[in-house]
Amino acid sequence: MRKFLLPLVLLLIVVLGLAWYFLANRSTAYSENSAFQAIPVRTPVIVEIPELRSLLKDVQGNDPVVEELRSAAFLKSFWADVTAIENLMAENENLRDVVQSKSVLVAFNPEGKEEVEALFALSLDNRAERDKLVGYFKQLQQAGKGKLTQREYDGNDVYQFSANGENYSFAEAKGIFLFSRNAIFVEEGIRQTRSENLYNQEQFKQLYNTVSSSSACNVFVNHKKLSLLLEKIVAPDFRKTIRQFANFSDWSELDVNMKQSQFWMNGFSEAGGTFDNYLNVLKNQTGQRFRMDRVLSANTSMFVNFSLDNFKRFQEDYVAFLKKQGGSDFYNRETALTNAENGGKRALIPLFEEIGDNDFAMAYGSVMQNDPTLNRFFIAKVKSQSATKELLLPILENFAKSAKKTLVDTETKYQLQKDVVYSIYEFPIPDLASLLFGKVFSGVACNYLCFYDNYLVFADNEAALKNYIHDLVLSATLEKDIHFQKFQEEMASRSSVYFYLNFSKAFNLGTYYLSEDAFASVKEHEDLFRKFYALGWQISANSGSFLNNLYLRFDPVMKVDPQTVWQSKLDTTIWIKPQIVTNHNDRQNKEVIVQDNANNLYLINKEGVRLWKVKLSDKILGDVYQVDYYRNGKLQYLFNTKDKLYLLDRNGNHVAKFPVSFRSPATNGVALFDYDNNRDYRFFIACENKEIYCYDRDGRVVDGWKSGKTDGVVTNQIQHFRIDGKDYIACADQYKTYIYDRQGSLRVKTTDNFEHSGNQLYLVKAGQFALATTDVKGLVHIQYFNGQSKTVDLGKFSKDHFFVVDDLNNDGQSDFVIADGKELTCYSDRGKDLMEYEFSSPISNRPNIYTFANNDKKVGVVCHNENRVYLLNMNGKLYNGFPLQGNTDFSIGYMSRANNYFNLLVGNEDNSFFNYKVE
Repeated sequence: MRKFLLPLVLLLIVVLGLAWYFLANRSTAYSENSAFQAIPVRTPVIVEIPELRSLLKDVQGNDPVVEELRSAAFLKSFWADVTAIENLMAENENLRDVVQSKSVLVAFNPEGKEEVEALFALSLDNRAERDKLVGYFKQLQQAGKGKLTQREYDGNDVYQFSANGENYSFAEAKGIFLFSRNAIFVEEGIRQTRSENLYNQEQFKQLYNTVSSSSACNVFVNHKKLSLLLEKIVAPDFRKTIRQFANFSDWSELDVNMKQSQFWMNGFSEAGGTFDNYLNVLKNQTGQRFRMDRVLSANTSMFVNFSLDNFKRFQEDYVAFLKKQGGSDFYNRETALTNAENGGKRALIPLFEEIGDNDFAMAYGSVMQNDPTLNRFFIAKVKSQSATKELLLPILENFAKSAKKTLVDTETKYQLQKDVVYSIYEFPIPDLASLLFGKVFSGVACNYLCFYDNYLVFADNEAALKNYIHDLVLSATLEKDIHFQKFQEEMASRSSVYFYLNFSKAFNLGTYYLSEDAFASVKEHEDLFRKFYALGWQISANSGSFLNNLYLRFDPVMKVDPQTVWQSKLDTTIWIKPQIVTNHNDRQNKEVIVQDNANNLYLINKEGVRLWKVKLSDKILGDVYQVDYYRNGKLQYLFNTKDKLYLLDRNGNHVAKFPVSFRSPATNGVALFDYDNNRDYRFFIACENKEIYCYDRDGRVVDGWKSGKTDGVVTNQIQHFRIDGKDYIACADQYKTYIYDRQGSLRVKTTDNFEHSGNQLYLVKAGQFALATTDVKGLVHIQYFNGQSKTVDLGKFSKDHFFVVDDLNNDGQSDFVIADGKELTCYSDRGKDLMEYEFSSPISNRPNIYTFANNDKKVGVVCHNENRVYLLNMNGKLYNGFPLQGNTDFSIGYMSRANNYFNLLVGNEDNSFFNYKVE
């Protein structure tokens, strides 16, 4: 028995050992198997998804961004993959258990000449998870859904799964599962686990310690390798430039969060040792508040702003950076600075140390599709304009002398109005911006210079500089742009560098900076890209590292910038219809008078420049008239609020004894009558006490006017008509129409009493002259001057309908226009349809009729809710170029007789005031 005992014990030990070894190997937990160990160190961009389940839930949500991206054709395969992954995990318990709660790394790498592909890596808990994943693909093969092959690479099993013409490779190396469409990437990941990898780099580990675990995903950018990725999409001419940005920094990490169509990306950049990278030039700068918006045009498509704490220290550190880099950049810059000093007899850097106020920006304006290189600017804030001129103009004069010119020869006067003139100088140092700040500012050529307030504004061409100054004078700046200010609320309060890109305004830059294939793909989905409003990126030094703050906003309503002659900014949105008025000093050129909702009255010239602003006590009722009060050919502005009758001269000053206070609050706009065209004016006002008052030209109540009280309150403007030598003064309250003579006695006794709709009384020709308006049901009432009346039934309308009368078809008879809800219909005097049009949103204002050449009539319509104005031809078709942005009544006319086009003037939802060209 004993001779069998020892062999049995030994056999049992072997069996138990084999069983332990087999089972343990199947469930042994992996340790020290961060997926970063398998990411190739050459990778430009790595995305870490903390939990795949959460990300899939987010991308399948109903956020507007997700919905828009889901409809994009070029992302069709991506969304198919997302749906497939969700379905696979729902169907297969093993796959779901292993994958859904894992952190996944996605490494994006260039492949071949034009391709970019991805390697997926995730850390497994144990070998059982590995076997579940491999087993899943084996099940697919057994079910006839694909073919699985296996081979050995560097001591690891590499699998390839083929299905539906697609090949996928995967493997496990040191507890890290690798997956890619590209087998070479999987092999590279295996090799990386056996060599120095990202997990061993101290700088990368320090950066990883700053990661927020609550973010939707984390993005790691390898700046040294990023150019390899970007070269795939940029135009060939910029590939060398892209490579030079490899010394911008080493690594950056961004925590990404998304909420309600907004993306926030925050994190740190590591810039290596002293002056190894450009970011180190900012290490001695403290972040400053962003103030350049006050001098950046509202047409800015992109800007880079440097808000410095110490310009001199920046220059010292920049020189140290250039020396550390070696190469020719330092010597080329020194040579250029020496040449500038020789030409101007003054050293450039010390000059800006003396005059500069530490705030600088490079800005791109409107990007022209035919030439996107135009309209670029460099702006430098100075401590004092006068002191800067004393130092800078002699330098320009020295350059002029060397070219055998005078300073005056290089100067152009840009006159916006009589006393507003700017000098524009040819500037002889086109690379000024890049000499001061390096290649970051190399996009603008400083060929022309203008002094504006305490800023130097440089531009690549003179016309662009004039337009830019024009915007600044009109306050059409980012500071006044409500969309930018809303965007700015999400940015950090302080930074040293601020990059801004407006996707819609900058869209055509793609033709210049992107490769043909890349821009063709972007162009194909232009609507989608334009719906991303803007990207902002701020950088500031932070305890040896650099803090990044990025914000991206998506707007599902695509906004196309209006193509205007000019845009002006008011304090608020517009209250009254802008009115084109005569400048009695220059009758060839018109001006515009308009009031905003803050009760400010503005006079604006043909260039869009505000001549004055006057604060009124209340909002204007009705129209603004021009009168010749002194009978000397000089015109004044007459209008009223509910409390006062105003008369202002063209400088915005009160005239004579005006303003005149009313005896009772006014209920309508003043009516101006000049019976005999001798400027012996009469002003008619209806008031809350149901009295109608007549004032003479000096603002005194006319004693001879004795109309007596109306039954109700009169809210529409009082009308005056002269027919067959007789004067008729007409108005209406809620139920009754009144027709007086000049003394206020009833000239016509009307018998057709009805509930008025509130629309105006119109003089019509319906066989003979009569008054026309509608009741609350839209029935047209014709009231003749002999006391008789009739009605015209055009259909049933709501009580809120609008009613307008004009001779639309030029047949000598009056036609009717009714706007109700979304529908506009034009009728002849006999009730026949002339034209109809249905809008996508309700008509918000009474339509206006405009007369063009050859008595061509058009109907103007405002849809406030969609911020659009329309102009309709009488054939029911939109006039070419419409609709336009705007949400107020608009005026159409000539601003200058020198122009061969009409001007359309309208207010916009963002406090802008637009002047469009209508041809």
